[in-house]
Amino acid sequence: MDFLALAVLAASIVLALGYFRWLERPASHYRAIFKTLPVLLLAGYAALSGAPALLLAALLLGAIGDAFLAYDGKPAFIRGLAAFLLAHLAYVGLFWPALEPEIIITEAWRYAAAWTLVIVFSMMLFVLWKPAGALAPPVAAYALAIIAMALSALAVGGVSLFAGAALFTVSDMALAIQTFLVGPKSPAAGKLRPLIWGSYYAAQLILTLAIAGLPLLAG
Repeated sequence: MDFLALAVLAASIVLALGYFRWLERPASHYRAIFKTLPVLLLAGYAALSGAPALLLAALLLGAIGDAFLAYDGKPAFIRGLAAFLLAHLAYVGLFWPALEPEIIITEAWRYAAAWTLVIVFSMMLFVLWKPAGALAPPVAAYALAIIAMALSALAVGGVSLFAGAALFTVSDMALAIQTFLVGPKSPAAGKLRPLIWGSYYAAQLILTLAIAGLPLLAG
């Protein structure tokens, strides 16, 4: 692989690890830049590796979502939600040509994982509906998008793809709990932030590495 691509990948990982030290800092333009760079660099790595355009779109939308969510307030949250919803749809579009739905039914672990996703997200929506208030409909739309992304990854074949998608769902659920149930200023939120960031970046990293080298999704 090209040295430049590896250097960009390494820079992304280093910055993602460094961002853990910024999780408790107040919102600022500097924090937004620092939060955006790791996934933006993953997009650069994907571009240098000749990855599909939809992967680049998903990563760039993710970086935009990171930038919005680095700030406080409802408008920033809504914009971030919209960016990540589109990112999940880009992943669905990327997985679609390689879908093998029958493997979800024929392989026990995939069947169990699919039902687990549907049940857990249904329960989360039930719990969050009232606390989310006016944001409940867009949150529901987002939940449908990420379930579609995770089920699509589950139906493609590679275990690594589903591992990345599953980590994405963990991050999103933790973010929803922080936002609507415990509150961003509570002590519990401080414990959730490392989980949210760590599972999110790991998801994007795993998906990028899996897709960039997966023949079914290349080209």
